[in-house]
Amino acid sequence: MATPTCPQCGSERVWKDGVRYLADGSVIQRWLCRDCGYRFSDPSKTSKRKNLHNFYRRVGGWEDQPKNSAKAVEALKELEETEKRAAGATEKSTEADVKGKILEFAWWMKKHGYSEATIERRTRLLITLVNRGANILNPESVKDTIAKQDGWSLRTKVHAVDVYTCFLKMLGRKWEPPRYKPVKKLPFIPLEEELDALISGCNKKTAAFLQLLKETGMRAGEAWRLEWIDVDFENRLVKVTPEKCGEPRTINVSNKLLAMLNALPKVSHKVFNGSLRHFARSFRRQRARIAHKASKSTHKQDNISYI
Repeated sequence: MATPTCPQCGSERVWKDGVRYLADGSVIQRWLCRDCGYRFSDPSKTSKRKNLHNFYRRVGGWEDQPKNSAKAVEALKELEETEKRAAGATEKSTEADVKGKILEFAWWMKKHGYSEATIERRTRLLITLVNRGANILNPESVKDTIAKQDGWSLRTKVHAVDVYTCFLKMLGRKWEPPRYKPVKKLPFIPLEEELDALISGCNKKTAAFLQLLKETGMRAGEAWRLEWIDVDFENRLVKVTPEKCGEPRTINVSNKLLAMLNALPKVSHKVFNGSLRHFARSFRRQRARIAHKASKSTHKQDNISYI
């Protein structure tokens, strides 16, 4: 007898858990899912048996009574409509289960100390996989969906595999991940005059942010979390609060950068306010405008890897 999959979470880690006796004397095996604890009967047997029982009960032995053929046709139509409604309810239930698993995954990462940025990126990628037709409870479906994303780079596919591996770890399951090996390339390093032209063409906030990155080598997240108390205008120092295994440090900066920072509005304890994602989108628009105006393609490269 083939082992069924759990209708609640799709897991194949199920074991026998007693039997169920029907009114006609037949016996159906009961199963227990080891992942989510859901107890169920074999759906392929219970649904067919129930539908056929109701069908013959309504028809009343139509095979032996030709006069009931119209009644049989009507009963068949009702049976088909019932199965369609059941299929629609199952699809909605599955969609709700997927959303619940994604929320559970986000909370699981929160409990295990993952950063907020990591949690946001990984949950967003799972939602992208679901929107593109993947059943995240079925590893083979996820493999197919990732393989069909021709617009993704190999590095993005590697990231998707890592995220789904972490998701399966939360469920207590394993899979055979696909093998993607991105090609290593040397980073694009623009000329200093090109950087200065880009900075001078941006608005006041973006220019100060880019000048800060240029002089300090800070990560985008480190620069975005910079507070006014971290800037020493008298001694021309900037204190860097690290992220992701970085080291705290103090860096000397120029008077030009201090003047650009001092020109920003002081509306909160942070130097830069708002969402970093929205700021990155604004920066890309400004970069494209400057590149078009200067008729140079060098600015269209991802000069700053964080955006």
